[in-house]
Amino acid sequence: MNGYDLDPTFLKKLFGLGGKVSDNAFEKVGEFLEIRIAKRKATIRHAGTVETESRFLVEGMIGMYYMGKLSRLYFPGDVFMDFESYQTQMPSKYRFRSLGESFYISLSYPNETLLLKEIPEFTDFSKSQIAKVRHSDVEWHAFTQMNYRDKLKVIEEKFPKFTYDLTNNEKASLLGVSYATAARIKKESTGKKPADKSGKLGKLLHYPFPAYVHTDAAEIEEQTVSWAFYFHSILRNNDEITYYKEQKFSYLSSCLYPEIDIEKGVWISKLYLWLFYLDDLTDDLHFGQKAGFWDYLLTGVDNIMGGKPLGFNPDRITVFLNAFSDLATEFDALVSGHKELKGLIFSEVLNYMQKNKIEAEFKDKKTLPSWEEYQVIRPAFSGGNLALALCAFESSENFSSDSFDWKETSDLRVQAAKLIYLTNDLISYQKETDRGDFMNAVALLMQHKGMSFKEAQQEILNLHAETLEEFMVLERRWREEYKPENSGILKYLKQIKYKIAGSVHWSLSISPRYRKS
Repeated sequence: MNGYDLDPTFLKKLFGLGGKVSDNAFEKVGEFLEIRIAKRKATIRHAGTVETESRFLVEGMIGMYYMGKLSRLYFPGDVFMDFESYQTQMPSKYRFRSLGESFYISLSYPNETLLLKEIPEFTDFSKSQIAKVRHSDVEWHAFTQMNYRDKLKVIEEKFPKFTYDLTNNEKASLLGVSYATAARIKKESTGKKPADKSGKLGKLLHYPFPAYVHTDAAEIEEQTVSWAFYFHSILRNNDEITYYKEQKFSYLSSCLYPEIDIEKGVWISKLYLWLFYLDDLTDDLHFGQKAGFWDYLLTGVDNIMGGKPLGFNPDRITVFLNAFSDLATEFDALVSGHKELKGLIFSEVLNYMQKNKIEAEFKDKKTLPSWEEYQVIRPAFSGGNLALALCAFESSENFSSDSFDWKETSDLRVQAAKLIYLTNDLISYQKETDRGDFMNAVALLMQHKGMSFKEAQQEILNLHAETLEEFMVLERRWREEYKPENSGILKYLKQIKYKIAGSVHWSLSISPRYRKS
C-alpha cells in the first residue's frame, strides 16, 4: 500500500485508460484527486451525512452498513459511494467502514465538476464509472440470492481472510443467516454441490436458480428418527425406520431450508415426518375410512391449539396427537412465545389438513374434483403453502405479518406455491396412477378434457413455464438497484426460490419416492 502516489502512469493503469485519455490529461488529473488510507475498522463516512465524494478502492475491503448491520462489501477495483445521496445531496442512510487496512482514491463532489470542466477527456470515464456503480448493484443483488456457501467462495477468492476478519454478527447479516449459523460456519463448509440425478424430467423443469442441501442434513435426519421412534412411536419398528431413511424423507426439509438454524431445521423435519406418515397412512386406509381419519386428527389438533382436552381417540390417533402437542410446545420455545407467528404457521398446518380431508372425501367417494376446484385446493394439500409460510419461521425474530417485507413477497409466494404443485404433479403422476390415485393435474386434464397423457403433460409443462415467467417478472423488480433496506425482501425471495428448486431437486435427485421400481 505504501509508495503509491498520483503518478500518471499508475493512474492510467489503475483506471484502465491506456490509449483512451492523453498523457497530458493524466498530468493534470492528479490535482483533483486525493489518496486516502483507512485503518482497519475505521469509519470512512457516517450514516446521516451527505455523500460528498466518490471513492475508487485500490487495496483492502470496505463494508457498507445499514441500521448497524453489515449489508455489502466492496473490493479492490470497486467504486464505493451512496450514488443517490451524491446526486441529490440528501443525507445518506449508510455508513462506510474499512474492514481491513484500506487504500482508496477520492474525488470530491466540487472537484468532479471542475475536473470535467477543465479536462473534458474524462467525461466518458466519468460516465463509465457511473455505469460501473450501476452494474455493481446488479452483481450485488445476485450475490444476495446465493447460498451462503457460494457467497463464501466468492468473498474468499477476493479476500482470503474473510471468515476470520469479521465478527459473527457481521457474517450473519452479510450472509443472510442467523448468528448461530454464522458461528458454525467453517471454511470447509463451501463444499461441492450434490450431483444432479434428475434425468429427462429434471431438464424440462430447469430453474434459473440452484438447489442446495443443508450441511447438517444427516444430523437432522438422526434427530428426527430418534424423536419419532423413541419419544412418540410414530415409527414403530426397524422396518419403518429403514423405509423412512431409504425414502430420504428428512432430506426434503433439508432441501427446502438449506440455511436454517439446525434447531429449527430439526423441528421442520419432525413436522414433515408427521405429515408424511399421515399421508402414506391415508393411502393404506380402505375407501370410506380416509376422511374419517382426518376428522379425528383435525378435531384433536383444534383442541390442542385451543387448550382443550383431547377426549377419546383410537390409540393410534392418540400417538399422532401427542406428537403434535409436543411439536406445538417445542415451537413456542423456539420462537419465544411469538403468538402471531405461531398463529400463521399452525393455521397453515390446519389448512393443509383440511384440504387433505377434502382430498380424502373425493377418494372415499371414488370421484374427482373439477379442474377449477383442484386448482383451489391443491396449493394447500401439496404442502406448498405450508412450506412457504415457514419462511416466516426462518426469520422468526423479525417476523410481522404487517411488515412491508412479508406483504411485498405475497404474490411471489402465490406463484411459488403453484410452481411447487405443478412440478409435484408432473413428477408423481406415474407413481400415483400405478396405485389408482388420480388426484393429479395431469390425470385430471386427461379425465375432464379428453387429452392423451403426452398432451396433458405438455399442457402442465406449458402452465409451469408461464407461471415461472410470471414469478421471474416479480423477482426482477428487485434486481434493478441494490438497497440495503430491501434486505428483508431479498432474504424472503431467496428462501422462496429454495422452496421451488429444492422440492424438485429432492423429488428427482435425492428421494427414490417417485422413481420407477
